[in-house]
Amino acid sequence: MAAILPMSGLGMQAATIAVEIGNRLVKLVDQAERGRVRDFREAGVRIRSAPGTGTSARGLGNPGDRATIHRMVVGEMVRCPNGSANSEWFDITNRRTSVSGFVSGCFI
Repeated sequence: MAAILPMSGLGMQAATIAVEIGNRLVKLVDQAERGRVRDFREAGVRIRSAPGTGTSARGLGNPGDRATIHRMVVGEMVRCPNGSANSEWFDITNRRTSVSGFVSGCFI
């Protein structure tokens, strides 16, 4: 049987600190990815208008095109070809075609 403890005082402060640490880690990862160049892992990767599979495709990316990463965002969970699940999406620009948009972390 689990006990329910009220969140007050020190408990609330610890929870607030944990949330702030999480937010700062996300910001550090985003800054580390910004400006990096990666390649597309598969042919015909859709570059989307927003971080989700239901959004319109602006263009395609292919191995060898290379993509400049502007930032990482959390979006729709995608099942990757290797069976894993990924909710990271990258705001990118395809260096060959100059098309900008979002690509699931599964494919870049």
